[in-house]
Amino acid sequence: MYRIYFENRSICICSENEPYYEDSNAVILRLNKDGGIGKTISLFEKDTNLKRLYIPSADPDRLFRKTCRHFSEIDAGGGLVKNRRGDFLMIYRNGVWDLPKGKREKGEKRKSTALREVREETGLTEIIAGAPICITHHCYRWKGQGDLILKHTYWYHMDYTAPVELIPQTEEDITKAAWIAASSLPQFLSNTYPSIVEVFKRAKII
Repeated sequence: MYRIYFENRSICICSENEPYYEDSNAVILRLNKDGGIGKTISLFEKDTNLKRLYIPSADPDRLFRKTCRHFSEIDAGGGLVKNRRGDFLMIYRNGVWDLPKGKREKGEKRKSTALREVREETGLTEIIAGAPICITHHCYRWKGQGDLILKHTYWYHMDYTAPVELIPQTEEDITKAAWIAASSLPQFLSNTYPSIVEVFKRAKII
């Protein structure tokens, strides 16, 4: 299943076998030979009463690629960092708890992007990047204007290996960086984005 997040809402492109009918907030749309996806995106963006739109397809990979053509695409990288105690690193940005992430620079490898962004946004340097976790997709308009941008964020497991003070990157509107015990995650994840919850789920943390 591919989830394209519009902040707290999402368009879900899935196979016919996905249990989308179990979602009480589901609205199901069947496209005629993938036609009308551009109009569907526009209508979903405007109708904020729609929480989750499911589009079943016999070939969800193909439909997702076709859907991406209706956005300006960029790549990003981010990290789910764990320390020796088993705590997880989160940042507080614009009133919401988040994970460190950012846009990939030209010619940069995705894992390198993830490492650089974690270091820049938290002040940590002694970090080891491990296996990939997942890719999340979310869209937005820059400052509410212009083209609809679809950001593909590549997430990696990371380990923190040295006792260094956290320094939030205030110029990126990050006011806090903190280690969160696994037992305390639910209260922090109640004030985060669905895409961040997805990262924790795909990493099998929650």
